[in-house]
Amino acid sequence: MARSQPCPPRIATGLLLAGVLAVFPGFMMFLFVAGGKFIPWWMAGGVLLAAAAALVLIQASARKSVPEDHAFKWSEVQNSWFWTSLVLCAFCCGIGMAVDAWDRSGYSVVSRNNSGCTLIAKETTYFRGGGGVMYLAEPWGLAHMVGDWSVNEGGRPARDGLVKVSWAGSGVTYSVDGAPYGPYGGIGKGRCWTKAVTDRLGGD
Repeated sequence: MARSQPCPPRIATGLLLAGVLAVFPGFMMFLFVAGGKFIPWWMAGGVLLAAAAALVLIQASARKSVPEDHAFKWSEVQNSWFWTSLVLCAFCCGIGMAVDAWDRSGYSVVSRNNSGCTLIAKETTYFRGGGGVMYLAEPWGLAHMVGDWSVNEGGRPARDGLVKVSWAGSGVTYSVDGAPYGPYGGIGKGRCWTKAVTDRLGGD
C-alpha cells in the first residue's frame, strides 16, 4: 500500500501558501485584527512562514530516526520551490517591518458601528510630513484599505480625534481634518461587506 504524505509537510505547504497570500495581496491593502490587536501584513506573513519552516525542519530531523523506505522525502524541485518562495516572502516581510519602524507607524480605532465593523487608521511620520491609511475591518478580523491621506508637519489627525465619520447601513464615509494632500483630500468611503450580506439575507 502506498504511504500517504505525512501531515507536517502538508501543513507546512498550507502555511507557506497562506504566508504568500498575506504578503503579496496583503501588501499595503489588508490589515488583520485579532483580540483588539492590529496585525500588519508583514507580521502575519512572518508568523506563517516561520511556522512552515519549523515544521519542515522538524520533519527533516525526524526522518533520521525512521527507516529509509518509510521516510518522507520531497523531490529536488519541491524542496527548491518551498525554500525559494519562503525566503523571498521572508525578505519582503523584513522590508515591511523596517519601513514601519522607520515611519513610526501607529494604529488607532477611529469608529465602530453596532454591527462590529470598525474604521481603523494607520498613521506614519516621515521627515517633516506624515500620512495615513484608512482600513475598514469586518467583524471577523480582516480589514481592507478604503483610502489614504497626507499631512504637513507630521500630524496624526486620526490619533487626535480629527476624523469625522458617518455610518449609513453597511457603508461609511469619513473626512480627515487638516489633510488637504492626497488623491481624495482626506475624504473617503467604504462598505462593510459582512453587514451588507447579512442585511441582504435578512431582507433589510
